[in-house]
Amino acid sequence: MKEFNIVMCGVGGQGTVLASKIIAQTAIRKSMNTRVGETHGMSQRGGTVISHVRIGSEVYGALIPEAQGDCMLAFEPVESLRYMNYIRKGAYIVLNEHPIVPTSVNAGMATYPSFEEVKKELQRATDNIIHTDASKIATETGGIISLNMVILGMFSQIPTCPFSAEDLKQSIEELVKPKFVELNLAAFDKGTTVLH
Repeated sequence: MKEFNIVMCGVGGQGTVLASKIIAQTAIRKSMNTRVGETHGMSQRGGTVISHVRIGSEVYGALIPEAQGDCMLAFEPVESLRYMNYIRKGAYIVLNEHPIVPTSVNAGMATYPSFEEVKKELQRATDNIIHTDASKIATETGGIISLNMVILGMFSQIPTCPFSAEDLKQSIEELVKPKFVELNLAAFDKGTTVLH
């Protein structure tokens, strides 16, 4: 594989950083050249978080150039719009429908777009959008803390994913604290059923 670029975006506390580590660990275990770049806003206060995961023999820098992302894992709808400039035409987007509404919206100083508006904007770049309320699935599986695992499960099912579900699950077992492994694997498995 020459190059596969994954843009991961969300807000603080959603587990984007751990998810990027799991993907990177999987690539490294399979002897793939891997680069990870992370940018954190006020992540403790729900600020924006973006991770770049780059895999392949022709990858050198940690940050994905604009319009070169092959896949986006979006943990929050509006964050997908904020970073859609990174994805190429026809890229796959794995999208959590559940919004985290900023305080400016609650205070009446801004508006939050509907999910349909978000999806319509993303469709200017690609029709390959897989979406569900991943937050709801995580909560029903045992805790919102496992949202990132639902997203990873969905990612494992897209046609361009360079890893099998089993590859990613092995990395989850290696990186997640032992007492949370069972919950996280259950959430991952729920994510794998979204496309079926």
